[in-house]
Parts: sequence; structure tokens; C-alpha cells
Amino acid sequence: MKGSIHSDQLCPICGSRFQSVEPKGLFCPKHKRQSPSRFVVRYDQITKRFDNYPAALQFLTGLRYQEGSGQFDARDYQIKAKPLSFDRLAAEWLEVKARTLKHQSMEPLRLAMRRAGKVWGCSNIKSIGYAQIEDLIGSLEAFSMKSKKHTLDALKQLWMWAADRYDIPRLEKWPKIGHVEMAFRNTVDLEVQESIISNIKEHEPFRVWLCIKWLATYIAIRPGEMRGLTEGNVDRNRGVLIVPDSKAKEKRAKIIPLIQEDMELIRNLPLAFNPVMPFFRHEQANGGAYIGRGFGHSVIYSAWRRACTRLGVEGVSLYPGTKHSTAMGLRAVATPEEIKSMTLHSTSTAFHRYFQTGGEALRELQSRRKSIITPDNGLITKTAAPGPGQIIEFSK
Repeated sequence: MKGSIHSDQLCPICGSRFQSVEPKGLFCPKHKRQSPSRFVVRYDQITKRFDNYPAALQFLTGLRYQEGSGQFDARDYQIKAKPLSFDRLAAEWLEVKARTLKHQSMEPLRLAMRRAGKVWGCSNIKSIGYAQIEDLIGSLEAFSMKSKKHTLDALKQLWMWAADRYDIPRLEKWPKIGHVEMAFRNTVDLEVQESIISNIKEHEPFRVWLCIKWLATYIAIRPGEMRGLTEGNVDRNRGVLIVPDSKAKEKRAKIIPLIQEDMELIRNLPLAFNPVMPFFRHEQANGGAYIGRGFGHSVIYSAWRRACTRLGVEGVSLYPGTKHSTAMGLRAVATPEEIKSMTLHSTSTAFHRYFQTGGEALRELQSRRKSIITPDNGLITKTAAPGPGQIIEFSK
């Protein structure tokens, strides 16, 4: 039979090694009354010590039973390495996710793993089941339902990855989270939005203004994706913006047609010889930024915030002030289906739907936005603005 029980002790009379006689014990082959007081079980890669024979035999019998029933996993008994501990697998999984996700997307995953790690630590992930996960989620009383859902979703991703990578059983049943209300974000109407953008044009560098203008116009593109556009991604001949699948959050390419006024704007810009140079870049040295360097995260956010301060608009940040405000404002001239097509909240292939067959329709829809904006609603010359409205956050 597989596995055995040994001892590191020798017979005190003749110095012989003790021999195992299952299930009776270990004895000296010459002196039958002599037996050890320390025992070692060896099974596959497992070595475990005991101070009495019945406990050692029970452990060995359990291992043999697991082997026979197909449940044996030597990793469960590697006490020092703990290859299947929650902390170890969570850290490894986060490293894998960090290769493809941006910092903003990684932070909720790290928070979820820290919350779970405080409870489970080095526990074997195979010992964590429905009850333990339900207790963890229930213990997060100080957190919102949204945070609880993010934690549960992150744990599900971890378990699926661990099951595939380390061939451990999948957890089929998971606790359920109640309905999660999306957070409210402040928005502005399109006239206030246009006043903010006009103020940015007056006080900020040209490419900063253009970046924010495009965020309010081409609302399928997120701020990080817009900042990441290179000279090669801005196709001046075809008049399109191209967000490669490697940079798009949806992991599929976005090809967005430009309206006529924007095509004319970029045709007058000097063309960089290097197609990988950032399109939205510093054209003058400024502090730590050197000429040709792409905009950092804070450049456009700070420009939007300064313009809002100058105009007296409070509580509206860049993303809801551009994308969400445009989507809400377009309800006056567009159907929900048309607005949905602008945001690209769809499962259709982006290239075929929005470039080959939908380009002209999208250009016409983008142009309609201009038809409901007056040249000057007073905010350009005044320092006060109506308070912002509120909408439910769009799903990302």
C-alpha cells in the first residue's frame, strides 16, 4: 500500500531501525517489546510527524482514502509553502490582472482582496465555501451595497482563475447581493457645458481644449482612451478617431467618425512624423512636463475644474460634465437608441456598425447637438451659473 510510517529513533538495545507492522505499530525486529515514541508519516511529497502511533495511522489511512476517492491533493498538506492559501493566490491573481488593467480598474480589486484577506489570510482556498463568503459579505456592514457587490464580483473572478490555473474545484453556489442602486452624478445642461468648454478654449492650451471638446462630442471615448490617442490613431484622411482594442476598456476597437468642423481643425494642425507620438501632448515646457510628452491624468481634469471655478459651476467633474451631460442633453433631439449608439453600449462589432455603415448617420447626429446650443447663454461673460442637475450614473 502507498505511504508508510517510520521513526527517526533506533532500538535502545541493538540500535536497529524500527519496522512498521500495520495496524499494530513499529517494533524492533530483534526485540519485539521495544517501540519508538516518535513517528513520521511519509506519503507522496507529504511528511508529517506524530507523537503516537494511532494518530499517525489514522492520518495515513485518511490520505489513502483520499487517493482512492480521487480527492487527494498534496498541495493541501504543504504547510510551509501553502501554495493554495488565499493570500498567496490573491496576490498572484492581482499580478495577472495588472498586466491588462489600468490603475483605476485595479484599485477596486485590490480593496476587495484586502477585505477578504483580513478574514481568511493563509487559509486554504479549498476550505472556503459558500458559508464563509456569505459571512464575509455580511460582515461588511459599514460598506455600501455597491462595494459589497464589487467585493463579491472580484472573489468570483479569483475563484474562476484559480480553478483554471491550479485545477481546483469550482465554487458553483455563491451568495446573492440585493439590488444595487447606481450612484448619482451631477451633470449640466448642454448650454452650460458649452460655456465651460468655451471658457477652457479661452484660458487653456489648444490641445487641452480640443481634448475636452471631443470628450463632450464623441461620448463613446473615455478620458483615458482620449488621452491615449496617438498621431496614428487620428486619421486625418478618413476623418476618424481610432481607439485600438488594446487601449479600449471593452477590449474591442472603437472607430468614431469626426464631424466636419473637427476634421477642419485637425487638418490645420502640424503633422508629427512619428505615428506613436501622443496626439494630446504638451507643446510648451511646463514644470515637470516637457514638449511632446502626453497629457497626464490631471491635465484635462484640472483644466475642467478651473473653468468651472471661473464660471461658478460647482459639483460637476469632467466625466459626468462631458459624457453624461451630452447623453442627457441629446434627449431633446435624439432617440434613446441613437444615444446608445453614440455611447457604444452595444455588443455589435464597432468597426462594421459605426464606420462602414453608420458613419454618416453618426456625423449627422453629432451635428444635431450643435443645433440646441445658443452662442452665449450669459455664462461666458458672467461668473455665476445655475446649479447642476442630477442623473443616474451610466453603466461602464
